[in-house]
Amino acid sequence: MCGRFAFYQEIEPLIDDLDAVDLTDPGLRKRWNIPPTAPIHVVTESIDKETGEVVRALRVARWGLLPPFARELSFSSRTFNARRETIVEKPSFRGSLARYRAIVPMDGYYEWVRGEDGKRKQPFFIAPADGSRLYMAALVSWWKGPGGHEGPAASDDGAFLLSTTIITREATGDLARIHDRTPVMLPRHQVDAWLDTSMDSKEAAAAWINDDSHLLEDSLLTVREVDPAVGKVGNEGPELLEPPQRLL
Repeated sequence: MCGRFAFYQEIEPLIDDLDAVDLTDPGLRKRWNIPPTAPIHVVTESIDKETGEVVRALRVARWGLLPPFARELSFSSRTFNARRETIVEKPSFRGSLARYRAIVPMDGYYEWVRGEDGKRKQPFFIAPADGSRLYMAALVSWWKGPGGHEGPAASDDGAFLLSTTIITREATGDLARIHDRTPVMLPRHQVDAWLDTSMDSKEAAAAWINDDSHLLEDSLLTVREVDPAVGKVGNEGPELLEPPQRLL
């Protein structure tokens, strides 16, 4: 699964690389401990209704997808991840598959492993070994709800709130020793295909995302122990990526 991550590299190189319009909040920069329901960055593609042109944008969305039938914000606490194996079947996600696909950029994500004593959990940080950025396959949804939305994920008129979910798959190899699920990570050259608006069938999108040939190779990742302080959502800062302090 993916329940906590870090996103701290500069935004400008990402925008340039993806040729995206920056529609984000300048206040959302450099975070090392991002939890579900927080505002996060997403990359989307949509067709401008006036010009007919495809617009790729870096936006802000609430982490936890809110489908049209969701009655309240708390629904998003259960939908921050979506299993790729059942994504076309689940009512919460299938409505976004055809037209509302996205990418969640990040620098790495955390998983916890219970220690030998069965009590203490040690966090691990999973990230590209070369320090490059990760691109997680995702879905988004514009949620109307009660309207009057505020914050960086809200539309300009407050009528809608953009929400998102990160797609996961069964973990294999070394990643499976950390957790039985892992995010669907795409190499940069597969990002365009996932966002492509011409893939407008949910069945086609489901088949595409379930094809392992589109995945980032696990061998390109590194897994390392980090400070247990990351377990507390209120803790923030680059020191969370430091190795844990151990008594001799």
